[in-house]
Parts: sequence; C-alpha cells; structure tokens
Amino acid sequence: MTTSKGFLNQSQRENLTLTLDRLIPATEEMPGAGALGLADFVERAAGGSPKARRLFTDGLTQLEIAAVQKSGTPFAQLDGPARESVLKELQAQWPAFFDALLRQCYNGYYTNPQVLELIGYESSNPADYQYQPLDETLLEPQRQRAPFWTQV
Repeated sequence: MTTSKGFLNQSQRENLTLTLDRLIPATEEMPGAGALGLADFVERAAGGSPKARRLFTDGLTQLEIAAVQKSGTPFAQLDGPARESVLKELQAQWPAFFDALLRQCYNGYYTNPQVLELIGYESSNPADYQYQPLDETLLEPQRQRAPFWTQV
C-alpha cells in the first residue's frame, strides 16, 4: 500500500527517512536530512520518472533485504552503527541507487529554506528575482566546521 504522498509504501518511506538521517545526521546547529522531511522531496523527485521510481523502490527493497539478511532484523529496528553497515553494503552492491539517493539528499538539503537560513544564505524577494551567482563566502562558516554528514 502506498502513502497518499507518492509511490512509496509506509515502510519504504520510514526506511528512506532513517537513511536520510544517516547520510546527513543532525548536529547541535543543523537538522538531520530525514528530520527535515526530505523523504517527500526525494519521493517527488523520483516520482517524475518511471525509471527513477523503479530505481528507488528496488533500492529501498534491497535495503530491507540486506538488513534482514545481515542481522535478522528490519532496517528500522537496527541501531545507528548497524544501519551504517547495511548502507555501506548497499552502496557497494547498488551504486546507481545509492548515488541517486545521495544526490537527491544533498539537493533537497541544500535547497531547503531552513538550511539556507541556518547557513546564512539570504535570498532576494521572489517578485524581484534576478539570478545572482552564489556568494561562496557565505559558505565559509560551513567549511570551517567539522563535517556533519556521515560518509558510508
């Protein structure tokens, strides 16, 4: 059964949210990717193409299969280190899915208004919008801190 928000079922959406929080976990200053509700963003992005929908449904199915085979436990019931172990296996065995997931995670995170505000990026009034290149000096505080994403 899929949710009213898209093509993923409830279990797949939960696993996607948990995975997003492992890819970009919360810190004291920044929210985690899953906590921001980026599962909706990822699902909408993948929902525009039958090929992408298939990639994500198959990838999330393989995530659950890998968790059960590795530990006898569903992905959602694993602790953080066990989830990372499953994600490393998934990254090695399903690189096309993992790369697409990571790309959408970063796309959603770094275009999220809350994240943009937290990193100090101010956008112009949409009515007066004229393309302005990103002032990369705004990213300097982020570059100075320790990484807050998890490399799996």
